[in-house]
Amino acid sequence: MRIRDYVPALLASIGLTLVVAPLRALLDLSNVALLYVLVVVLSGARYGRGPALLAALAGSLLYAYVFVPPHFSLAITEIQYLLSALILFVVALLVGHLTASLKGRAEEIQAKEKHSRALYDLARRLTATLTHEEVEETAGRFLGEVLQATEARLIAEADFPHPPRPASPAILHAAVERGEPLVVPDPARKLTMVLLPLQGSAGSRIVLGFEITPSVACLESTWGLLKTVASVVAVALERAHFAQVARETEVRMSAEALRNSILSALSHDLRTPLTALVGMADTLTLGKATPERQQAMLHALRGQALAISQQVTNLLDMARLRSGAIELNEAWQPVEEVVGATVQLVKSQWSDREINVDIPMGLPPLRFDAVLIERVLWNLLENAIKYSPAEMPVDIVVRPAGDQVDVMVCDRGPGLPPGGVDELFGLFRRGQVESTIPGVGLGLAIARTIAEAHGGQILADSRPGGGACFRLRLPVGSPPSLEDLEETA
Repeated sequence: MRIRDYVPALLASIGLTLVVAPLRALLDLSNVALLYVLVVVLSGARYGRGPALLAALAGSLLYAYVFVPPHFSLAITEIQYLLSALILFVVALLVGHLTASLKGRAEEIQAKEKHSRALYDLARRLTATLTHEEVEETAGRFLGEVLQATEARLIAEADFPHPPRPASPAILHAAVERGEPLVVPDPARKLTMVLLPLQGSAGSRIVLGFEITPSVACLESTWGLLKTVASVVAVALERAHFAQVARETEVRMSAEALRNSILSALSHDLRTPLTALVGMADTLTLGKATPERQQAMLHALRGQALAISQQVTNLLDMARLRSGAIELNEAWQPVEEVVGATVQLVKSQWSDREINVDIPMGLPPLRFDAVLIERVLWNLLENAIKYSPAEMPVDIVVRPAGDQVDVMVCDRGPGLPPGGVDELFGLFRRGQVESTIPGVGLGLAIARTIAEAHGGQILADSRPGGGACFRLRLPVGSPPSLEDLEETA
């Protein structure tokens, strides 16, 4: 109880005396006594038990001195007046005590309600934590808000040999063994260090340490709150631990699945053409084939080598894209130039395939990395050529679509598989699982990754009349004027 809380209670009794004294001839003594009881009630409700007792004592003395005959004297001659003064004092004491008790009970209920709301908020915030560091930060912020705690930290068993001062390894081990909070005074800083052991079903030995003022440490409500905090934080730490284990397990499983996919792709789609290459090379080495046969075999050797080179390039491209090692070298340029360059490259490998190009006039320039977009179009064209009949043409259609431009590569092949179109863009996914068509299933995945890096996307649709259309959609942005391009050049 603070000393300054007693002053208003005393002044209230004196003030009441000064106000009512001139009216003592008009007021009955019982009414005056009730006014002093009212002062005691207000003092107890506002300041607590001590000030209420002081108001009761001061009120009784002032009542006897000023209002009970003989006035301004404590020598009460009549027994009834003495009894009135004593009754006033006893009634004031009882009423003040009850009022102060009710006040204390109300404050206790309010404190518990405040702590309950704070604990609910803590539990809600802890549900969003994923790591031990986030749990530590959330718990420290909560303790700082509710108990004005400082230097909150989680002390794992591995850190017990080097604890923060003023704790010691023996104290930390004692707190864990007992399973109860321990208090370590810090006289140098005039604070109290609290070591709160956190027990989880996983058997972890962690202590939550923080510093609070001695006055807060003396409150009984503090320890009830801390026991609940220990349970909530321990559950959050355990959940974060198992979440970390689950993430690591998922990463290991994904890595294992990726490794198996790579090995499967290499063993099937690279070993087969390599075997064919060795066979054809052995045949040419023997020199028994006719010149026409040798020419055909050399052409086949070149095709197989180009196919292997393309597959290895796709593997390396995907590795670089997934590692974030590729930086975009973007520039404003017409889309028809990269389409034309890609068609020429495709023609050099598939000279007998018909490719129709439909590009309207007046398309705005787009900002993209020409080399990477060429890689996207190459993969889309290669996919269309491999999965469509040799006598059917492949169409490239470019159309504006609002604030975007669509570059569509359409074929007359078997079309998209029913359902799960998005799976075609996954790593090592192929339109036909068992197929003699070479490839490792990376082309569409690479195309989508590059398109998304440019702020665009790759879409797939079934083509009316049979076949499929893969749509590269690139944003138009805000292209510069012709004068700006000439100045940049």
